[in-house]
Amino acid sequence: MKNDFSTLTKINLVLINSNEPECNSCKMRMPILQKVKAILGNRIEIVNLDEVSFKAFSKKFKLQSFSSLALLANGKVIWETSTLSSKDELIHIITTHY
Repeated sequence: MKNDFSTLTKINLVLINSNEPECNSCKMRMPILQKVKAILGNRIEIVNLDEVSFKAFSKKFKLQSFSSLALLANGKVIWETSTLSSKDELIHIITTHY
């Protein structure tokens, strides 16, 4: 993915997931995100970013700190968290904004 993230601004809802290979929380989040995607289908795009790409993303979208997840709606960050969220919590947050 290009680090200008211009394609993300053209998608209605995007859930950005920071993904570090050695991060246990990241490993735990992946099955949750797969279930969310399976349930919501094309209503949400989930993008996994490595640490370098996420730093560029954070700078462009003016996030205050490293976040595990960030939800974009029409190119603007509308929600972010650094805590592990459940499948049901994520679906609620996403569908509230869809």
